[in-house]
Amino acid sequence: MLIGLYICWYFWTSFDEKAKVAFIDVFKEANYFILFISLLIGLISHVSRAYRWKYMLRPLGFEPSLKNSYNAIMIGYIANMVVPRMGEASRAAVLKGTDGVPFDKGFGTIVAERVIDVLCLGIVAGIAVLINFDNMDDLLKLAEGIDSTSETATPSTPWIKYIIFGLIGAGFLGFLYLYIKKPKFKKKFLGFLNGFVDGVKTIFTMKDRWGYLLHTIIIWTCYISMFWITFYAWDETSLMSADGILSAFIAGTIGFIIVQGGIGTYPIMVGAVLTFFLAQQGFEATPERVSSHIGFGALVWATQTLLIVFLGLLSLGMVQVSKKKKANIA
Repeated sequence: MLIGLYICWYFWTSFDEKAKVAFIDVFKEANYFILFISLLIGLISHVSRAYRWKYMLRPLGFEPSLKNSYNAIMIGYIANMVVPRMGEASRAAVLKGTDGVPFDKGFGTIVAERVIDVLCLGIVAGIAVLINFDNMDDLLKLAEGIDSTSETATPSTPWIKYIIFGLIGAGFLGFLYLYIKKPKFKKKFLGFLNGFVDGVKTIFTMKDRWGYLLHTIIIWTCYISMFWITFYAWDETSLMSADGILSAFIAGTIGFIIVQGGIGTYPIMVGAVLTFFLAQQGFEATPERVSSHIGFGALVWATQTLLIVFLGLLSLGMVQVSKKKKANIA
């Protein structure tokens, strides 16, 4: 999160006054009704994910309610925004408290679900690569943090990559130390691994695998649609081509992976893709336009993040009320 906040500060201070005004103007000019429709589509994806999760838990002998599954997912999302990868553990812990699903079983199905999500993202990325094959050299330069629209292209803060990879390496070494030196940690990890294997097996052995596949399609259709429709909320982005929108979707997703919650990275990566594709359509990449494109990325990020925070807090409140009712009855 600190890296994301630094990135926000770095780019904001690099804007001149005109660029800052252009950034803020995007928020003033946006069609918020369209953004609201986008959020409704996002809500559908969350409900569909909760329903899909039930398919994975059923073969393991558990049948949580849709409400409890949904609340666990939303609480997991908001936990992920606070502490990296805490969402999966929080989600499993919530369902253990509400429906008695063992933590390792619940966690295993969640990790297996992530494998399916990565596969789906890979499919979308593959489609984006195929339809952007002619632009791959320029897009790769863009991914490296180089402004390919400029004749004097220069790398932008390349050392941020070293910090990120350094943290990943430190985390891996820390894991190896705990696994070798701490028997309790090793036992818990192997328990999680067994739960994960059980979760993956359920995908292929469950009776409802076609329903699981249907909800997977619904979820990813909603993800792309909720992102796609936001481009009609601002006049300039309404001109974006399908290949540009898919590329921006992939870039934004990578932004979420690089920094927890996509703070800083999501708007910048989406904005960079916008600048690249709109420049091909004749829009000059002036500093003001570049900042407005980052502003659009920030607008999309802010609306989606506010939805997660609102729904997550609402679900947290619902779970707490449910616990108090159970305690009073007992």
